[in-house]
Amino acid sequence: MLRYIKYYLLLLILIIIQRTFIWMISLTDLNIVPDIVLIGVVILAIKRGRIEGMIGGFFAGLILDSVSGNFIGLYSLAYVLAGFFAGYFQESQDKVISKKAFLGVMIIASLISNFIYFEIYFLSGSSLISFIEVIYKYILPTTLYTLIFSTIFIIIPRKKQSKFSY
Repeated sequence: MLRYIKYYLLLLILIIIQRTFIWMISLTDLNIVPDIVLIGVVILAIKRGRIEGMIGGFFAGLILDSVSGNFIGLYSLAYVLAGFFAGYFQESQDKVISKKAFLGVMIIASLISNFIYFEIYFLSGSSLISFIEVIYKYILPTTLYTLIFSTIFIIIPRKKQSKFSY
């Protein structure tokens, strides 16, 4: 039970950082920021599996939706799908995910999450931005920034294991 609480506290801390401090490192006038909550959801899914990744993604997304005032459920949907995907790469006692595999999972999970979030957000309203513009202005830069930021998590050494795992 304690190990579950550890991951959910990590997600809560990441949500607080995402909503309070992360804007300080935004890029461009479009406010492109790394999605550190998504990084936490991916780590949870890799460590605990698809179901835990989906549950963590749902609650993290619901909290973010509640405090951001956007569509309720949009972050939840994006994070649930990203957690479901990342959970396919769950570690076990004898299987440890490599650094390259973690970055690969992070790229795809970020693309999934950002595609769901930004396409629904911009195309559901009366926005004058096209499908392709959403991809080039929001999805790809946010995915790249999140990937660059996620390298911090592969630099941090792990206890108990000589091989990297996240």
